Amino acid sequence: MRLSTALTNAKNLLIDEQNYSEIPDVMAYGDIYHQWDRGYMKMLENAILAGDCRPTHTEIVDYPKSAISVRPLARFSARDRIIYDALVFQIAPSIDKTIHQSVHSYRWNHKRELPIFWFGPWKRMRRLALSTLRRDPSLRMASVDVSSFYEHIDVDILGDDLQCMTRDPAATQNLQNFLTRFQGINHSWGLPQGPVASGILANLYLAPIDGFLARNKFRFLRYSDDMMIFDSDWTNLRDVVVEVNSILRSRRLAIASHKTAIRDPEDAVDLVHDIRRASIQHSVDVGLPGAQADVRALFDEVTKSEGPQSGSLRFAINRLAKLRDDYAVAWCLENLIFVPHMAKEIFGYLGAMRTSQSTIQRQLALFMDRSDSKSYPFIEQRILRYFLTMRIESNKLKDFAWEILEDKNREDFSREFAGRYIGRNASVREAQLLRHQFQEEPGLGMRRALLASLHESGNLSTRYLNEVEASFPDLIWVCRFLRSDPLIPLP
Repeated sequence: MRLSTALTNAKNLLIDEQNYSEIPDVMAYGDIYHQWDRGYMKMLENAILAGDCRPTHTEIVDYPKSAISVRPLARFSARDRIIYDALVFQIAPSIDKTIHQSVHSYRWNHKRELPIFWFGPWKRMRRLALSTLRRDPSLRMASVDVSSFYEHIDVDILGDDLQCMTRDPAATQNLQNFLTRFQGINHSWGLPQGPVASGILANLYLAPIDGFLARNKFRFLRYSDDMMIFDSDWTNLRDVVVEVNSILRSRRLAIASHKTAIRDPEDAVDLVHDIRRASIQHSVDVGLPGAQADVRALFDEVTKSEGPQSGSLRFAINRLAKLRDDYAVAWCLENLIFVPHMAKEIFGYLGAMRTSQSTIQRQLALFMDRSDSKSYPFIEQRILRYFLTMRIESNKLKDFAWEILEDKNREDFSREFAGRYIGRNASVREAQLLRHQFQEEPGLGMRRALLASLHESGNLSTRYLNEVEASFPDLIWVCRFLRSDPLIPLP
């Protein structure tokens, strides 16, 4: 793939995925979109051709996996993220051709020259698993998962794999340099979590497992590190799991024992096919009578049961959102701190509940007023984004936004949205304070966000933009974007 094509596709993916992003950009990358053909792409292309493509700044964010556990999410600058994706996209077609047909994650669309969106392949894998089990009722299934998979991928071993696979040593070396620098400047290791590009590389890293299973004629399916292996003999499955673990160890990985099991035929079918959820999904899709009652009943069971059932809870909340049913509004507002890993789904649901907006707004403002809200920056960011997208002006919320913005110990992704909320609703005096805040900020990411806030506050003159551009060359692209007096998009 040509470098210019890889860069453009990486840019398009970055912008298009904002609705699905765990940490959406405060400007939805409107500046990148506007400046792309005005020199931004050429700047990135020249950097890669010169070998200057190591990451310059990365935040490692503790993104919630549950009420108490987290995973390290890499938050790159737009420059670094597009470069990383483009480097991988250049060699992705070659990687995909080496991946076994039983692997469904992070496959490559060779015609469109883009990764295939995850949802379709994931559903297809589940359908194939169910079909395999139903065709042969004697089959057992070993479900295998890898412990902290992305974090423990050895970049040097991956680099050896890439050198063996590709005929483009420059692209491979650039990618190796990027990943080595990523590990060197962060309290992190392995592959950056978040970008789809990492999933493509992760597929290659597990290819020896696929080769072993295929060579020994095992029926299997894999989605990233989630594997399903089928055989009617329990001992055969136990032996293959042991061998898979041995191969994983040789690649600095280990099986997640609490997620690995050998299931009898009936249990295997139940794992891959939830008949009740499939029935509810069909009822909602075609508008059958009783669909609403069925979704509500599932929601009640999930929220009253013990133990985590995040998948079922997400399913129920998303179906209630589709039905425009405010049944779960009160529960969502009362339990925000216990489900921070579901903030994306919950705020999508709350945004759809137009008849309950006054209650939602009041309760979200009360949440921000709590002293422990700072422990939940992802929720703070979603609340600010909610009020921004709903175009709701609240002096009380603006006070909270100032508190967040002025607290440099808070996460930048929350402070960026706080600054933008203030800018949207700023008085003249507050606009002047935003400019002071801009001058006090050491980080370019926060300065970029505050320039957008100053623009929306009406306190960003052409003279000052010229001064900023001359003083901070890395902000040249956002300055040129704002000089066009744009309507800045929201993610």
